[in-house]
Amino acid sequence: MADKLIFVTTNKHKFTEIREVLKEFNVEIEQLDMEYEENHELGDVEGIAGASAKALSGRISKAFFLEDTGLYFEAFDNFPGVFPKFIMKTIGYEGIFRLLEGKNRNAFFKAAVAFCEHGKEPVVFTGILKGRISEKVDNPDMDCFFYDRIFIPEGYDKTLSSILDKKNEFSHRAKAVRELAKHLKKS
Repeated sequence: MADKLIFVTTNKHKFTEIREVLKEFNVEIEQLDMEYEENHELGDVEGIAGASAKALSGRISKAFFLEDTGLYFEAFDNFPGVFPKFIMKTIGYEGIFRLLEGKNRNAFFKAAVAFCEHGKEPVVFTGILKGRISEKVDNPDMDCFFYDRIFIPEGYDKTLSSILDKKNEFSHRAKAVRELAKHLKKS
């Protein structure tokens, strides 16, 4: 397995975060800025990532991976789940705050990284980050993931946007990517 991997994403923040994590393992990545279909009816990030990778495997001849993340609010039976982007676009921060007003604010992110070599079935790795949703938007003008401004990781009293320099040490995405890197080193 060559150390140069293709990461299929249109998201510059994901690319930057994952590139930094994989540097720890001397794995280089290049971005393939390509849209692809996600089947949200599968209901979980693992299924969505695996199915997306399988669908792309016939179109990409080199080893590649992609990543999908869900956000789960405990107060709402793990809603929004696989629809965090849709929720942010439709109800925004204020809608989320109203939804959680007076309720359990515990939440977690789950990332699924699907790796696929040409002609093989995808392998999926996951990572979870537990925490809670804040009561206000932190660093509103910062160029970061929108949920980083309102998610406070377990063990911290600040949002992810206030501790971006530490995020790759413990984030859901970093955990899943480290599992991918271990898999690559074994093969």
